[in-house]
Amino acid sequence: MAIFRGKQLDGLRFRRQAPIGGYVVDFCCLSHRIVVEVDGGIHDIREVSDARRDAWLVGQGFTILRIRNNEFLSKPNDVFAQIRAAAAAYTPHPSRSARHLPPQGGEEMSGEIWFYHLERSTLDQVLPELLDRTLQRGWRALVRVGDPGLLENLDERLWAWREDAFLAHGRADQPHADRQPILLTSDAANGNGAQALFIVDRSDMDASEPFERCFIIFDGRDEESLQHARGRWKTLKEAGANLAYWKQTEQGKWEKAA
Repeated sequence: MAIFRGKQLDGLRFRRQAPIGGYVVDFCCLSHRIVVEVDGGIHDIREVSDARRDAWLVGQGFTILRIRNNEFLSKPNDVFAQIRAAAAAYTPHPSRSARHLPPQGGEEMSGEIWFYHLERSTLDQVLPELLDRTLQRGWRALVRVGDPGLLENLDERLWAWREDAFLAHGRADQPHADRQPILLTSDAANGNGAQALFIVDRSDMDASEPFERCFIIFDGRDEESLQHARGRWKTLKEAGANLAYWKQTEQGKWEKAA
């Protein structure tokens, strides 16, 4: 609807008919965990199921705004005020593993390919936090995974990210792939129009792919993965890519090594 188009809502980005868990909500702003449901007359006869649905969404950290259809259409300023109030009240959950994360940098770093050399933390710790930060930037993310088993594991992990939160996502082999804020895929297509590409195994990529930023995460404790990452770095360097290399210290913090 037009009410959510452009920059009418102070830059907040809403997605229409957004899948969250087993539900599809009318409008969702992932960066501020706001769900807007536009209720017509049918809401009066399904209050019990809607209450159960709302309770589940609140448990995942979302604020639910239920607005009657006539109010939504006739009083847009009142709707704006409710949404802005919800956004102002939003407090991001403090990261439980922030020390595991490399800095994301500013806009001047756009177009770089960043290598993350894991030594103290795991993919399960680093990837969800980076994906969450990517969403907070207003970007979509594409996670390219060649190993079917790893893709299945990541799919489960993102739904159970934390006790009080999850990362809404989908898979390229399932319906509504183009709507997903995070898309898990095994092929090269950018099925959700993502700005950020994540490579978590040996999936192919090259320096010419049109992403704002590419994250290559590899386990430095695995010699085969380490050698593959070194070969990929050399190939991309020769292709003229803008590269950055981040490595963990003994304390688990990240330092730019190249």
